Amino acid sequence: MTEHTPKQNTDVDSTRRQFLKKIGLGAVAGGMAAPLLDDARAATTAHKVKCRTLGKTGLQISEIGIGGHSWAYKRVPDGKGGLRRPTVDEAVRMIGKAIDMGVNFLDSCTALEESSTPGEALKRMGARDKVLVSIRVSHKMKGIKADKQEIYKWTEDRLKLWQTDYVDFCLLCNTENDTPQSGYWDMSYSIEALDKLKQQGKIRFTGFGCHFTPELFLQAFDKFGDYFDTCSMPYNIRHRAAEKILPAARKKGLGVITIKPFSRGALLKDRDLKGAYAGLPRDMISFVLENKHVDICTCGVHTIEQTVENLSASWTKLSPSGRERLKEIAGTCVTDREYAWLERDWRCA
Repeated sequence: MTEHTPKQNTDVDSTRRQFLKKIGLGAVAGGMAAPLLDDARAATTAHKVKCRTLGKTGLQISEIGIGGHSWAYKRVPDGKGGLRRPTVDEAVRMIGKAIDMGVNFLDSCTALEESSTPGEALKRMGARDKVLVSIRVSHKMKGIKADKQEIYKWTEDRLKLWQTDYVDFCLLCNTENDTPQSGYWDMSYSIEALDKLKQQGKIRFTGFGCHFTPELFLQAFDKFGDYFDTCSMPYNIRHRAAEKILPAARKKGLGVITIKPFSRGALLKDRDLKGAYAGLPRDMISFVLENKHVDICTCGVHTIEQTVENLSASWTKLSPSGRERLKEIAGTCVTDREYAWLERDWRCA
């Protein structure tokens, strides 16, 4: 796809123009020249998250990205027996550490915190030009003209929350129940809207994917794969149906962004991650990265310790004992109704 042409005549746009030129050559993927934070400098590891080429975009992108669910859900102990969301100060430390370790991809989806928290963190660090930002248009497209206004509004809202005038990726998302008559929504109006946003310099690359079936992904690859740059689908040790369709995505040159490496924590539930199951999240990400059709594995992080462990999957191969432990995890039934679509559609027969 052709890079967008930024607006002219401002210092901000000049900086952005330089960044877009560099990122097109893959210069950002190696991380920052110096750590963002003093504590990160003291704890700098010799390892860096590896990079992969993101499909037809040609971008060099970190093979592990930070997902938006890091910020919107209560997963941090509050010291009172409950849980809370990470604060912006904590996000600064986690995102700063991730960038220092080579991460250059941040993703967000529906909840406001998924965009506002990392957006504020990047502003405080002055680090917007160190990362590629991805937004996902909510599950609203119906294959009708009104889709355009939905995409325009969603994009403008997210630009404000990220405190930026452009994002690198805009991904269309739906569920299989949104357009039952056509199965997969007609993206003609959506594509028209995305083209306009590109012309305005508000997005660089496009994509699609969310909570529908592998069969509908194959239909989308066939109908629209030549237009889009990326696709996003669930993939983890239990929900492995992606393995059947990833070659088709690769054939179209689509960059592959995987989600749900832990089924949003459901596969880690009630396991002692500091005892018998220490290192399990890292191993689960390592499993995803073994698939060379995957370009990015996005994962949630809620503490600095989780950040470091998850990212270490980039240079930590699965041990025989770790692989055996994953077989146990693969047999774990996810009973949460919110993930019924994963259990129904994304498990291999």
